[in-house]
Amino acid sequence: MARAYAHRPPYGEETFATLLGLLAGDTPARVLDVGCGTGDIARPLASRVEHVDAIDASDAMIAAGRGQPGGKAANLLWTAAPMETALLEGPYALAVAGESIHWMNWSVVFPRLTAVLAEGAVLAIVGRAEAPLPWTDELIAIIRRYSTNQDYVPFDLVPGLHERGWFEPLDTVRTTTETFVQSREDYIESIHSRNGFSRARMGASAAVFDAMVRDLLMRHGIDDDVRLETWSVVSWGQL
Repeated sequence: MARAYAHRPPYGEETFATLLGLLAGDTPARVLDVGCGTGDIARPLASRVEHVDAIDASDAMIAAGRGQPGGKAANLLWTAAPMETALLEGPYALAVAGESIHWMNWSVVFPRLTAVLAEGAVLAIVGRAEAPLPWTDELIAIIRRYSTNQDYVPFDLVPGLHERGWFEPLDTVRTTTETFVQSREDYIESIHSRNGFSRARMGASAAVFDAMVRDLLMRHGIDDDVRLETWSVVSWGQL
């Protein structure tokens, strides 16, 4: 999964402009990336702030992140540890979670975040989205058939956190749609970065899945590149 993450669409510049606008205080800021993965947020953000603490429970994710552009920045500190127990060196002017916080024990993590955020600082929850494609419905059917997580239930994260008393939403921004182009094979590989589709868990069925998705794309005339229309959604609030 860590290798496959490199094939996800990147966050656009507007996402980082939004995050910079959320920093508490007027001095160069320290930021906490909650469940950083391979650093899709932490690495670009490090060039724009004083310091970033990037924390993830996966050694493989952090190793992959260090090897990507910006991964060895002097002001980017990677920590391989669960958010429930990681050492947190606040106060932070912003905490940001990109497609990660749903994996955590909220009753442990949110009190820890509250304790290390600077006065007025918020938690920003960032997600990626993409417009439906002509083959989306057919792809969903294949995904449902081959997912190793057959118990998956969709969950609306921000309202769910609010209902449980962990998060008081302040605002949400949807960034401008951007076009992301990748090869057909990279597009297929990107699916293996999703929950339930790691090659290790899928075993031999991964090759069958890839062949079915490749055939689907070819039937829709995709012989080379796939063009995705993508955007980010940034929701922020107080803890």
